[in-house]
Amino acid sequence: MDQIKVHLVDDQCLVRQGMMALLQLNESIAVTGESHSGNAFLATLANNDVDADVVLLDMRMPDGTGLDVLRTLQHNGSDLKCLILTTFNEDELLIGGMEAGACGYLLKDVSLEMLVDAITRVSQGETVLQSALTQQLIKANRQQPEAPQIHLTHKERQVLSLIVEGLSNKEISVEIFNAEGTVRNHVSNILAKLDVRDRTQATLKAIKLNLLE
Repeated sequence: MDQIKVHLVDDQCLVRQGMMALLQLNESIAVTGESHSGNAFLATLANNDVDADVVLLDMRMPDGTGLDVLRTLQHNGSDLKCLILTTFNEDELLIGGMEAGACGYLLKDVSLEMLVDAITRVSQGETVLQSALTQQLIKANRQQPEAPQIHLTHKERQVLSLIVEGLSNKEISVEIFNAEGTVRNHVSNILAKLDVRDRTQATLKAIKLNLLE
């Protein structure tokens, strides 16, 4: 099986070195690069020197923040998958990071097992949020305007709620007792009805428009 290539972006050298040592204990992951700031990463990327499936990204750095990186990648139409790993969980950073295209948001108190699982899932196109952060997003968006009329079936609402919880299609299939192919069809229908392109955007829109069961 091919290894998942990871590029680390964090302003603290000790954090990068420790993360590299820990991640490379797992045979499924290869750390292929590191950057000490957002701007250093963008410069490396501009030189076509980034070889990664997933970028592990801190949010607050003195020379180019994680949000700067995400917005630049979004503006350039990059398909790089970014997983935020930070000590900061302020609403502004959490919402801003997800709206700017991050595929996941974790705090640095996660276990190595959870981090490896998140990297794996993000590399497969899934969205990953710690459950506490999902609840934080919901709370932060409670005062949003009334939702427009988006007609989802009961099953689609059920699937959408599980997407927001960060479950994979396989895990959703177990929860709702449907085949994984059926779940994929539900997910495609949900994305179309919400007029979004991926699970991250579906998660944000579902929370903002109070579409969760």
